[in-house]
Amino acid sequence: MKFIKKLFSPILLMLIIGCSKNNEEPIEIPVKEKRTFYMGTTPWPADLTVDEVNKTYDFINNNCDIIAHHFDEGIPFEEAFNNTAMPNNLLDNVNFRLQKTASNKNTFLSVSALAVNRTSKANYYNGATTIAASTKSYWENLSFSDPKVITAYVNYVNWLIGKFHPIYVNYGVESNCMLWNPTEFIEYKNFLTKVYQKLKIDNPNIPLFISFIVDESPQGFDYASQLINYTDFIGLSAYPYIGVSSSANGDTNPDKFPTNYFEKYINLSATKPLAFAETGYAAENLIIQGLNLNKKSNEIYQKDYLEKVLAICKDKKAKLFIWFCPKDYNALITHFQNQGTYSQQTIDLLSLWKDIGLINENGLQRPSYNTWITWMNIEKE
Repeated sequence: MKFIKKLFSPILLMLIIGCSKNNEEPIEIPVKEKRTFYMGTTPWPADLTVDEVNKTYDFINNNCDIIAHHFDEGIPFEEAFNNTAMPNNLLDNVNFRLQKTASNKNTFLSVSALAVNRTSKANYYNGATTIAASTKSYWENLSFSDPKVITAYVNYVNWLIGKFHPIYVNYGVESNCMLWNPTEFIEYKNFLTKVYQKLKIDNPNIPLFISFIVDESPQGFDYASQLINYTDFIGLSAYPYIGVSSSANGDTNPDKFPTNYFEKYINLSATKPLAFAETGYAAENLIIQGLNLNKKSNEIYQKDYLEKVLAICKDKKAKLFIWFCPKDYNALITHFQNQGTYSQQTIDLLSLWKDIGLINENGLQRPSYNTWITWMNIEKE
């Protein structure tokens, strides 16, 4: 248990999942064409138990053709810059993932240079217990424009690439947040420009891309359009049930989405392939008082959403489709609340996605699970 727990942080939790099966047969949906895109999830757990983590990797190994390893818990700047040994917590985490993943599974790597607010530089890696506070402070006070920050980040991404040998890399997770300060965004854009150039030289055979938050704000779309030259794919990060304008009255029915909700971003380039870097949809009502959210959803809405985005992937001949987690993690939220380690603000944030599982918290498969299995059974070209 202690080993499992130390692999998790409030953000690192985006990496380790769990789910279970029953005997319900998948729905037969005739699809003639082969599937162009890989399908997978992250290893985010339903709870901090060995059993749930094992179930997660069982799901990935049995029902996915790719695993999404998502690193979003800060950057080990000092170690990466000097090419010295990485923190033991990071090494344990990486080795655990490699050990649990089937050898025939493809890997998609996502790395964030941003903090969870998506409008500022990431803090120092939170598992670096042997680095002096003064050293961490030094790196955290450097700006994106500092050449040392660029070198450290490139080295870190390259180190992770060397460990996981991914077929695709998202080196700029959710880069277009509408809340960016315009001046600071320009600095981040210049950072991505230089990182992209260096990573392309080091990894000429791996598609490298940036993911864009899908929303309806002019600012977010403008920021995405400014980054289009530094991405090989149109990478999307989408959880529309939280804030799509058609849900203003609380009803998240995906049939009511605005026209061209996704297509506006997809059409940023006529030549760059589509990749859903992460997505999901609540299968239950989303009520979070601290975030002033009261959204109505259900299992049918979730299934309809999954079918909608998979149809888009089929039509656009996408390269990648990642559903964030296969099982609801109510138990994990309860664990955190009982533990008292995290603030209510953090709990509220983590609760945004707790009911997006293809399997509910009781281990029962939802209709969306059968949709997933049906598409997974389509031959990947």
